Amino acid sequence: MNLMCNTKHGAIEWRWKDLGQPSPAYKSLNHQWWIPKKSEFELVTKVDASIRQEVKDEIWEDMQSDFEYQKGIYKIHKLNKKNLK
Repeated sequence: MNLMCNTKHGAIEWRWKDLGQPSPAYKSLNHQWWIPKKSEFELVTKVDASIRQEVKDEIWEDMQSDFEYQKGIYKIHKLNKKNLK
């Protein structure tokens, strides 16, 4: 599954890597509380090597608010689960 992100270098297509046991691509669909690592995504769109890391950094920074939201929801989930015991 390829995803799109608008960067200052234009629209960039990217995806979670499909290597590993289980792969980041699998975990992104099947593991509810998975928080990815920066090394677990790759660019699909061909970009110049001189701006490749800059584009990856921009995409990663764009995802940080989503990760923080997910971490907050997970903390609430854990507290609710703890309070039910």
